[in-house]
Amino acid sequence: MQMKVVAGRDTFDWILIAKGIGIILVVVGHFQLETSPTYWLEIRKIIYSFHMPLFFILSGYLFSDGKYAYSDLIKIKAKRLLYPFASIAGTFFLIKYVAGRLVSLEHPVDIDSVYALLSDPINSYMPLLWFVHALFLIFAIYPLARLFLNNLSILLLLVAINVVLGSDYLVIGKALANMPFFIIGVILRENEKLTRIAISADWSNILVPLVMFFLAYMILFPVNIVSVCGYPTQLLLGAVGSLSVINISNAIAALSDKKIKGVLLQIGYYSMTIYLFHTLFESSVRIGFSQVFKHTQLPFELIAFVAVTCGVVFPLVLEKEVLRKYWVTKKFVLGLA
Repeated sequence: MQMKVVAGRDTFDWILIAKGIGIILVVVGHFQLETSPTYWLEIRKIIYSFHMPLFFILSGYLFSDGKYAYSDLIKIKAKRLLYPFASIAGTFFLIKYVAGRLVSLEHPVDIDSVYALLSDPINSYMPLLWFVHALFLIFAIYPLARLFLNNLSILLLLVAINVVLGSDYLVIGKALANMPFFIIGVILRENEKLTRIAISADWSNILVPLVMFFLAYMILFPVNIVSVCGYPTQLLLGAVGSLSVINISNAIAALSDKKIKGVLLQIGYYSMTIYLFHTLFESSVRIGFSQVFKHTQLPFELIAFVAVTCGVVFPLVLEKEVLRKYWVTKKFVLGLA
């Protein structure tokens, strides 16, 4: 894929770095203990306000409208997204079904679980698959909408729909709620002047979206405006928070120090596998600490650091050393073959 140059560099670097930062934030946000300190709960709240919008914006930025015929686009995205969706969902269904026959599970799976996965994955037995589900639907819906409306019109229409109807309805609710972020990414890609204004490698310019984000966060959340004006607030925080990460990523991509950049590039490259598998390793660490060291009061920060590190590193190694080496896993788990 040919990438646009921003500030004299290949944008692929900052996109991978942004994915790397984003997926680290996802793993951090998914770690919680009953004894989690107040500051950790606040950090998680901040992360949740923009971590997934970031990935939808990046997906939109990478999307080239009209590059493929619609049928070819659906085939490509089905292989990339639906193959992993089906294989991972099927594997975990089988594991939970067999386990439910052997021991008593709090949430056993049955045929209704499959329906829940397809209609409302975020409330199913595999909630992480909601992102894959929503992203595929966005790729299916957006090109059709573009046949009749321009990006700004679609964006405004979706905001209106989400304000009036919300996103708590089956199948396409999460897709329509997150498509505005996807369109923001498309607009940034298609408008080079806007891109140069919004995305900068100058560290001083990074302060602008960061300050905007934290001011908005501190003003909006304490007065409980989220419950009154929910979706516009989510859209504002998601967009500004994502732009903050994107600008930081662009600045990191410009650094001469290759160590930090190299680590984040690697993490970003394997971000989808980290997203899909991190909870297995993170939960294992959490359970392991609670069982092995249950009579020892270890610092929360130590447990969190080990859990987050394992949640990032082990899925990365899993893809690099196992999943990419066999055509079956490469095709059906990674959606690459």
